[in-house]
Amino acid sequence: MSDLREISFRKINREEFEIFEKWSIKNYAENLIKSGDEKFLFKAKRAAKSEFKDVFPSGADTENNFLYVVLNEKGEGVGVIGYQKSPFEENAAFVIENVIKEEFRGMGYGKSAFVKLQEDAKKNGYIKMVLNAFKHSKISLGMYERNGFKTVEDYGGSVIMEKLL
Repeated sequence: MSDLREISFRKINREEFEIFEKWSIKNYAENLIKSGDEKFLFKAKRAAKSEFKDVFPSGADTENNFLYVVLNEKGEGVGVIGYQKSPFEENAAFVIENVIKEEFRGMGYGKSAFVKLQEDAKKNGYIKMVLNAFKHSKISLGMYERNGFKTVEDYGGSVIMEKLL
């Protein structure tokens, strides 16, 4: 794939993780509202915080979580991406984050990071990648589909997608 950007991953550090945690909880709560999965912001925030704590019980050092800062050609942090050992399936990697900063979107970093994430999961012994995507996020859904992911479950406001690596 010659249209991929030169990017690299660096394990997220604790300071970056604290910033990421605040952003992630706020963003997830907003997406729960947009998707229709939650109607009230206070409930969405509570659900987002609870889910974040489930995914990251030990913060940045949570075992079987691979959370990275995406670095561009200049070494600038352009986003955060990661996966965890799936709590639902053996040998499956579950995507826990995939976000590129707004000022770097539309430049190919998201696609490049997502391809690299799949390679990383395969290198770590996973044979499948699974993710949850909000239906209202058309750009993300399109990228996942173009990368070979298929919808396996539909929850109304979101879908579960998967791909063999």
